[in-house]
Amino acid sequence: MEGSPLIPEDIDIADLAQDLNKDAVMVGPHTASEYPQLEHDLVGVAKQAQAGDFGSVGLVYLDKTPPMTSDLRDIAQELLNTTDFETVVVRSPESGAVVSDIHSRAVLEIGQGDMLATPDYAAGAQALIEDVTQSSVGAIDWTAVTVMGLVVLTVLLVVIALAQWGLRRKAQLSSL
Repeated sequence: MEGSPLIPEDIDIADLAQDLNKDAVMVGPHTASEYPQLEHDLVGVAKQAQAGDFGSVGLVYLDKTPPMTSDLRDIAQELLNTTDFETVVVRSPESGAVVSDIHSRAVLEIGQGDMLATPDYAAGAQALIEDVTQSSVGAIDWTAVTVMGLVVLTVLLVVIALAQWGLRRKAQLSSL
């Protein structure tokens, strides 16, 4: 997948996907040497997410931020498309991106904000997962909201129609 117009040339999606498929985690070599415990901690976070309500997650930690931070979302989306993970997180020293087949964008953005605000990568990943699984944003019953909106609209239209009928009736009576 290297060379895709949306993916920076120095990113090899096939290699990243292969690393992710081993243990759900890929940590860049510089980051791994700087934080030797990080991969182990992230594997634990990924296992906990899978065992809980979050679902499967692939966690990618790049050594450097691409020139365009929007590339992180493109990388995450390509990995989501080419692996079996339900959610993919791509984090770099200056930014990050999260994409998912099962979680809403609104919930992910809440979690992503907390993840990026946490300098400890493993704690940030854990914060993301907790935010997503504990969020009430996805729990809104949109069917009930729609039905209630339609009921309110119907009542409003009936009140307006009755008011106009009353005004016409009053005008007719006063013209007699």
